[in-house]
Amino acid sequence: MKITTLVENSLETGLAPLMGEHGLSFFIETKNRKILFDTGKGLTLIPNADALGINLKTIDTVALSHGHYDHAGGVKYLLKQNNDFTVIAHPAIFDNKLVLRNNKYHSIGVHEDKKIWMDSGIKIKLEKEHVEIDQGIILTGEIPMETDFEQIEPVFYLDKKGNKIPDTMSDDRSLIIDTQKGMVVIFGCAHRGIINTLKYATKLTGAKKVYAILGGTHLMSANKEKLKKIFRCVKDYGIEKMVLGHCTGFSTIARFIQEFGNNVIPNTVGHVIDF
Repeated sequence: MKITTLVENSLETGLAPLMGEHGLSFFIETKNRKILFDTGKGLTLIPNADALGINLKTIDTVALSHGHYDHAGGVKYLLKQNNDFTVIAHPAIFDNKLVLRNNKYHSIGVHEDKKIWMDSGIKIKLEKEHVEIDQGIILTGEIPMETDFEQIEPVFYLDKKGNKIPDTMSDDRSLIIDTQKGMVVIFGCAHRGIINTLKYATKLTGAKKVYAILGGTHLMSANKEKLKKIFRCVKDYGIEKMVLGHCTGFSTIARFIQEFGNNVIPNTVGHVIDF
């Protein structure tokens, strides 16, 4: 199994013609499957794939973490090269999602792309429960909010027929992969909390140890007390590799490095992990 970061906020210097964008996408290659977990917002998906020698026409499944443009917006760009794949997502993927910034609501969803998806001929599988994509590869269902220190940030809203209501991020999902080294969990943004997600993943699979976590954690604004609680819980899982980026925040990644040393790797476009 091979996991390649196709879209990320950052890239290592000197790796032109790779490009960064505010978004996330992982290309997951197994003996039998070619899977995209998230697609970024679409600006760099195709050029980065070309530069890395990845043929997007081989993708058979697109698993989406949630309905924000920087994770699902790239689907319509992928359709320019491939319309023979299945999208697996939560039914709330097409909700009209908003973020409140400076007392103004800004659209951050992909609801306007729904018709493009529907007209393309791709298969769309909308499920609230977990989905086994392949043997040992599971897209989680709705993640329970169990910890008392992880909450949905109060800047996210839904527009329901003109009414603005808080977005509970019910569509927030992660990918669980069983590897020879142990369980790997890939986050999109982990809006419902990385510890809540790990609790759910271990209950779902029966695994007691997590070998690696990858992706965004949406902890850029987390205070020291919250991070201390998260670090204590992370240690309980014996995680050996943490490839963090996107919405984690540079200062938070630095805090992870201070706490866990070489077990932490800042994620960049083109980063590859083999199992």
